[in-house]
Amino acid sequence: MRSLNFVIVLIMSVLVSCATRRPNELVKLPKTTTIQLRQALDSIAGITFDSFYAKIATKYKDSSQNVSFKTSIRMKKDSVVNSLITYGRIPVYNSLLTKDSIILVDKREKCVVSESLSYLKKKFAIDIAFKNVEEMIFGGPVAFDKDEKYFRVNDPFSYTLCSHRKREIKKNERKEQREILNYYSLSEDLKSLRRQKIESPEDSTVIFIDYNSRQLIEGILMPKIVEVTIITPKQEIKVLLDYKKIRINENETIHFVVPESYEECK
Repeated sequence: MRSLNFVIVLIMSVLVSCATRRPNELVKLPKTTTIQLRQALDSIAGITFDSFYAKIATKYKDSSQNVSFKTSIRMKKDSVVNSLITYGRIPVYNSLLTKDSIILVDKREKCVVSESLSYLKKKFAIDIAFKNVEEMIFGGPVAFDKDEKYFRVNDPFSYTLCSHRKREIKKNERKEQREILNYYSLSEDLKSLRRQKIESPEDSTVIFIDYNSRQLIEGILMPKIVEVTIITPKQEIKVLLDYKKIRINENETIHFVVPESYEECK
């Protein structure tokens, strides 16, 4: 279960060319303009919240294990994200993420990790900002910047915008410090994200976030079934998330206590 620390960060957090994986049904989509896609993405990115709660049934699979557990998420916008993981109805991990720190409590080993956000980069080989964590959990476009320009992917089977032009991606491959590439694929009705891809050439890591289904909560198309695929040089990781009991903008109380007897995790 110790390797599930990665899942805590992934769920809290949070990330080939500019072409993305195509849907199973290779049906050409109706023509639309780049401006229409950008307007739709701006609208999706503009959906926000003050507080958020969800129970998430989680299945995790990598090269060495295949486990299922439950996760409770509580978020306060621009402030804190709390994640509690239970296994067999027993709490095993509790975590607290703020804008500048992360605390992971291992209840089985009775120990704690307390680090700055740079811990995420050291541990998982990719930079993750607090805002990116909120965006991922809420189902919004991760690392989207309304002031940046995005470019249409030439693919008749998807409505996809990319953070870089095709020629910029080739230049990026030759840079000393290569930039992260972001891809946003919209649903056919342009009302939600169908898929995101985050590629870190620097670390040879690619993250696919597939929104297999959504649910309407308080007038917002929230995630329902989400499949996350993390491809690294060492292995491929699959995480399946089933969102339940979502609450938006209700008064959420976060209980997070580190017992005094807990020592630093080794």
